[in-house]
Amino acid sequence: MLTFERRNKNELSFHEDEIKLAEIIMDQARTTLEFLYFLMDHRGKLSFTMILLSADDLELESLLQEEKRQTDILLEVDRENNLYMLLCQSTDLEGGEQFAEILMSSIRMRGGNSSYCVETELKTTSYTIQEVIFTMVEKYIEIKRENEFNKVFFTKPEERVRRENGDVS
Repeated sequence: MLTFERRNKNELSFHEDEIKLAEIIMDQARTTLEFLYFLMDHRGKLSFTMILLSADDLELESLLQEEKRQTDILLEVDRENNLYMLLCQSTDLEGGEQFAEILMSSIRMRGGNSSYCVETELKTTSYTIQEVIFTMVEKYIEIKRENEFNKVFFTKPEERVRRENGDVS
């Protein structure tokens, strides 16, 4: 079971479960993301949205299978903790937000109490797969720790790169 301890945001250490979560997502998503990156590099203006989603008190996999399109790719990240990732091809940030809101509403209508959702849009391959996934995982860990459930949160790899470079504008 994933445990998320409270600590100072500036602290550099992470709980073992948090590190393992990033590792699991990398293992589950890397090959699929590499293929999508290949398509983006060789087919032009393709983009996609990634949604990392978990829910308490609900069998999430069947709901996601029902709601997703045939072009959406569902990845099981951690069945025990009911955590999944959706890769939504040809979906911009706005479309991804609308879909995530629909998913959150469906979760609530089916009796799910606490759902956690992080979304990012990829329009370029200029960020590594690691940067994208680690940025999403960091945000997911943050919202779980803060009990910020039943909302859609967004990440952008470029914002992380700017923070790391000291550019806060």
